[in-house]
Amino acid sequence: MTPNQPSTGAKQPSTAANQPSMADRFSALSGEQRIRLMRRLVDAGRAREVPAVVPPRDAGGTVPLSPAQRDLWVYESLYPGTPALNLCCAYHFDEPVDPAHLAAALTLVQAHHDILRTRISGTADEPRVDFPDEGPFVLEHEDLRGTDTTIEQAFRAFRRRPFDLTADRLIRGRFVRVDETRTTLMLSLHHIITDWWSFDVLQTEFAEAYRAVRAGVEPKLTRPAIQYADFASWQGELEAAGVFDARLDFWRRYLADPPGPLTVPGHGSPAAGSGTGDSGDEDGIVQIRFRVDAPTARAVRALARERGASVYVVLMTAFAVLAHRVSGADDLVLGTPVANRSAKGLDQVIGYVMNAVPTRWRIAEADSFADVLARFGADFPALMAGADLPVGRIVSAVAPERSAGRSPLFQWVFMHLTEQPSVSAVREFAEPERIHTGGEHDLVGVVRDNGDGMDGSFEIRTDLFSPEAVTRWADSYLTLLTQVTADPAAPLRDLDVLPEAERDRLLALSRGPAAPEPESLPETVARHAARTPDAPALEADGLRLTYAELAERVDRLAALFARHGAGPDQTVALALGRGADLPVAALAVQRAGAAYLPVDPDYPADRVRGTLADAAPVLLVTDARTAAAGVLPPMDVPRIVLDDGDGDGDGHGGGYGHGGGDDTYAGEPLAATPPTPTR
Repeated sequence: MTPNQPSTGAKQPSTAANQPSMADRFSALSGEQRIRLMRRLVDAGRAREVPAVVPPRDAGGTVPLSPAQRDLWVYESLYPGTPALNLCCAYHFDEPVDPAHLAAALTLVQAHHDILRTRISGTADEPRVDFPDEGPFVLEHEDLRGTDTTIEQAFRAFRRRPFDLTADRLIRGRFVRVDETRTTLMLSLHHIITDWWSFDVLQTEFAEAYRAVRAGVEPKLTRPAIQYADFASWQGELEAAGVFDARLDFWRRYLADPPGPLTVPGHGSPAAGSGTGDSGDEDGIVQIRFRVDAPTARAVRALARERGASVYVVLMTAFAVLAHRVSGADDLVLGTPVANRSAKGLDQVIGYVMNAVPTRWRIAEADSFADVLARFGADFPALMAGADLPVGRIVSAVAPERSAGRSPLFQWVFMHLTEQPSVSAVREFAEPERIHTGGEHDLVGVVRDNGDGMDGSFEIRTDLFSPEAVTRWADSYLTLLTQVTADPAAPLRDLDVLPEAERDRLLALSRGPAAPEPESLPETVARHAARTPDAPALEADGLRLTYAELAERVDRLAALFARHGAGPDQTVALALGRGADLPVAALAVQRAGAAYLPVDPDYPADRVRGTLADAAPVLLVTDARTAAAGVLPPMDVPRIVLDDGDGDGDGHGGGYGHGGGDDTYAGEPLAATPPTPTR
């Protein structure tokens, strides 16, 4: 009715209301017709006009893996037998439970969602999916009574069991008796048939079905009109029509020249081919838990309202700033999961629908938190517009640096989870626990709304990071949230993200005992001479000196050098051939407190003359053979010639020309006396 149209007193049928919507007409087309239509939209630059609807797949055709499932299929082929893609949960019961009721409830849920009955067959290059009716859900059973196994150990072993994608059912359940009253139901699903949103759907329906089975009534459950097979086929149509290729244009621009893998100084890199985060411990994965208290959570929400952003955007920006601070990287890519369920009807679908979106962060030294937050808020709409493109296609298109055993493009991931109604529904009869076995990423940060505050965790690979270090990062994240919500305009370089306890620890380390004075090489020789005087110290040209003999020669020669000007802040040139004289003379120069300058007698005379002129040594030490050869140019530098005439009968320089004597040198360098120049 238009504003000027008179009322007839009776409600007239609306012609428009009886018309099928654009989405309905689009869904009614065949798959081939939809692909042709979408291809025309892509060619016209109107890919965003593709309706946000999941049409029913054409009956009778084979069911393909979705593009995202194919990525996991490839990952599984690269790391066969990995438990990294297991998504697991446990329900802990404090009162006696009939396992038949649990199996019956899971059977009802399984009947409504074909994906839970997935069987993958075909070839490695062309896998196909079937959903056979396999009858009632079969629970495994385990009894811990009378054993030394704890429920934690049993759950760890359960969730570490891999799936064989071509032979196993991709959901398994185990009923565990802990003692006479306590029991636990464990569930493990391969990521190829589920995601975290799906867990909420599964948990909600399981709670409803279990209550109904116990009460002996029909559950209020209906089979979703859209099944995951419809979504997988729809994704194939988008791919065939070129919609995904059109989405790639944005990602190629956004991720041009991507940075390398995110690393933290002082922390290791995984073993090549690991892929699972296996560090030799039982899991290789550790969760560092923390709590965002109510005042900080309120401040985060207030800042989000003030800046026109979501709570997620504030928390994610703080996570990026933390990654920047601990890594030192000013250009980094972080991953963030998105539900990818904007299409009508997908909210009740179980399956791998979610997508991981790469986010690019360029953080300058002068930036404030408000600056970084504003840039991410400005990028966010475009990121979400391209979020339905499977991340595997993005990775292939931007071709980032690859590193064995690490996820390409991004290694750190952050997600914010709002409170889930399914948790409250399950807590009416059990305490839920959700575990992602993990390992495909280096660090996964999760913050969950919980009452007035928030619960957080950093899930890490222990072959990369120590739990102690990441515990400090978690404390720094909390400190960072407190500071940026109090003053978002403060430059990031001025933020002190060290928690007080960590600051005290570092200050205590700086107040430790003074480091010992470094020991000189002549002092080391003297110490060995006192401790092991007869041990061999030097062998050259048939000469063998013990430590006692070496120390005695060094002392005698040091005294000679000191009498002829060698001392602190002075240089002594050593023009000696290779042999025992060179190391003895070098030690003697250091013993006298001077520095020595090696001069190769085989160098051209002009080069030797230039070197000596630049260094201005107080003394030139050479040997009889070099002096006799006449290879050293005339210099106004006093010389000492180490001769062979006064030695110990072995023919190796025990005598010293030009003022040699029997003085020994011990203690501080002797006072220098002006030498008499010779030529």
